[in-house]
Amino acid sequence: MMDRDALLALEEGTLLSQCRVDTARGRGPGGQKRNKTESAVQITHIESGISAYNDVSRSQHQNKSAALQRLRLEIALKLRSETLTPPGPMPSLKSDTYPLWAARVLDYLASNGYRISDAAAQLDTSTSQLVKALSKCPPLWQFVNAQRVSLGLKQIKS
Repeated sequence: MMDRDALLALEEGTLLSQCRVDTARGRGPGGQKRNKTESAVQITHIESGISAYNDVSRSQHQNKSAALQRLRLEIALKLRSETLTPPGPMPSLKSDTYPLWAARVLDYLASNGYRISDAAAQLDTSTSQLVKALSKCPPLWQFVNAQRVSLGLKQIKS
C-alpha cells in the first residue's frame, strides 16, 4: 500500500506522472468557447483509482491545476493511516499542505470513531476549534458528517 503522506507531499509534476489525465468538453453554459474546446479535466491517480474533476474555468490549464488540488483532497478523504501523526497548525485552504493536514486530522477522528470531543482532546485543541476548522472546507465537513451518520452519531453543526 502506498504511503499517503508521501503521496500528498509530492510535487505537482511527480504526482501528475502517477496519474492519468483526461480532457473533455465542459458541461453546462459557457458559450462557444466551452462548447468547442476540451477544457474540462479529470485526473485519476492510477494506483489508488482516486480521481477528481474540474470544469469551472474555460482554461484547461487552470482546470488541471484545480483538479490536481481536488485530487489531493480526495486522497486525504479516502486514505487513512494507521500511524497517528500530529497535523500541526491548520494551513490555508489553498495551501499545498492543506490536504496533508486534513488527512492527519481525519486519522485522529477515525481512530476515535468520529467523536469530535475525543479527537479534539488528542489533538490538544477544543471541540469548538476543531469543529470550526472542519467547517471551513465543505468537502471535509460533509465527509465527517457522513462518517458520523454511518456510525449512528448525530451530524455536527457549525
